Amino acid sequence: MRGRILIVEDEEMLRESLVDFFQQENYIALSSATLSGARKEVQRHDFDLVILDMKLPDGSGLDLLAEISDPQSPLVIVATAFPEVQTAVKALKLGAFDYINKPFDLDELQLIVERAMDTRQLRGEVNSFRQREKQRSKRSWTRLEGESNILRKMRQEILLVAKAGTTTTLILGESGVGKELVVEAIHYQSARHEGPLLKINCAALPATLLENELFGHEKGAYTGANSRQKGLFELADHGTLFLDEIAEMEPGLQAKLLRVLEDMTVTRIGGQQLIHVDVRIVAATNRDLRERIETGLFREDLFYRLNVFPILVPPLREHPEDIPLLANLFLKEFLLHSPDKSCEFSTIAMECLRKHQWPGNVRELKNVIERATLLHSGGVISPDDLALIGCCSGAKAATEKMVPLSEVEKNHILAVYKKTDYNKTRTADILGINRLTLRRKLKEYGDS
Repeated sequence: MRGRILIVEDEEMLRESLVDFFQQENYIALSSATLSGARKEVQRHDFDLVILDMKLPDGSGLDLLAEISDPQSPLVIVATAFPEVQTAVKALKLGAFDYINKPFDLDELQLIVERAMDTRQLRGEVNSFRQREKQRSKRSWTRLEGESNILRKMRQEILLVAKAGTTTTLILGESGVGKELVVEAIHYQSARHEGPLLKINCAALPATLLENELFGHEKGAYTGANSRQKGLFELADHGTLFLDEIAEMEPGLQAKLLRVLEDMTVTRIGGQQLIHVDVRIVAATNRDLRERIETGLFREDLFYRLNVFPILVPPLREHPEDIPLLANLFLKEFLLHSPDKSCEFSTIAMECLRKHQWPGNVRELKNVIERATLLHSGGVISPDDLALIGCCSGAKAATEKMVPLSEVEKNHILAVYKKTDYNKTRTADILGINRLTLRRKLKEYGDS
C-alpha cells in the first residue's frame, strides 16, 4: 500500500467517490462525514494524509487542523470552495500542506496527494537520520566517559572547543585511542551539530585525488571531469570537516590547506571563483608533527594554524581504571547482536584486561572483546577466552620481571606478527592499528 488517507467530507457522493478512487490507486482510504468522526479516526489510526473539507456539519475543518499540526501528525490538504480563499490562506498558516478549490479535478488532486506523500516520506527519512545522529552523538560521548582524571580533563576540553564554533582543533594521540570519537563529540556538542560532519583520511589517497576530494573541480578541469563537482570544504559548509592522518598530506597540498584556514575560501580545480565556506576544520595525527617539521615533511606555519586548540587523547595504558567501564560497554554492544546470549567477565579476566598494555589502545580492546563475544557460548568469560598474549593472573603478574613499556610493546607486536605467520594485514587488524603504523614499528625493530 502507498499510504493511509483520511477523507473528511460531508457530501456523501463526493466522499465515496474519493474513497473508491484512492483505493484503486492502492491507498488505504478511510472517511468521515463529521468533525467528531474525523477526530476519532485520527486517534484510532496513523494517517499519512488528511483531505479536509472546511465546512462540516459540526464545526470548521480549521479546528481539526489546529489539533494535528505538530511534525508527527499527518499532512493536511484543505478542500475549499473558490470564494473562501482567505480561509485557505488561514489554513496554510496553521500548517496545511496545500489546498485545492472545489469543484476540483481528480488528476489535479492526485498530483497534490503524490507530492504530499513524497514530502511525508522525506520528512520520515530526515527524522530517522536525526535519530541516528543523536544515537551516534550519545555513543561517542559515552565511549569517552571514564573515572580517570585524564578523561575528565579531556571531556572538559571537548566541551570548551565545541562552544567555540569555528576554532580549528588538532587531535593528537596514538593509533586506536579514539581520536575520531573526539571529533564526533566536538561536532555533536557544538552549535554545528545539525550541519554535516564529513571525514577523509589524508593517507588513503594520492595527493591529486585528495586535492580533488577536498576542493572539487569544474567541468573540463581535466580529462574525465564531465561535470562540476563540489569538494568536501563546500559540502561541509555550516558543519565540520575532519582531516585524519594530516601528517601524511603532501607539502604542496599543505600550502593550499593553509590558504583555506587563513581566509576560509576555496577555489575548485580548473576554476577561478573564490568560494567562501563556513566550516570548522579538525585535524588528527598519531605522528610527532614537530619532528615532521624538522625533517621538512610538514609546514611549520600550517602546524600553528592547526594547533589553535590541541587535544591529546591518552593511550589506554595511561588510564587503566577506565578499562572495566569500556570493556563492559563493548560487551553490552556486541551482545545486542546475540539477544539469546548472556556473558560477563570473570574477576581474573577483568584483571587481565586492566594489566594488558594495549599497544592498539581502545581499538584493540574492542576487537578483543568482539572476538571473545563471538566465540563464547555464554556465561563467564575467562582469561583464556580473551586470547591475550602474556595474559596472566594477578599472582603471576606480581612476580614478573619489570621491563620498559617500549619493550613490552615490541614483544607483543612481534609475537602477534609471528602468530599470524608474518601477515601484516592480519597483525594490524588484531592489534587495532593501521598497516602504516605496523610497518613503521617493524622497521624500527629490524623485522620489516
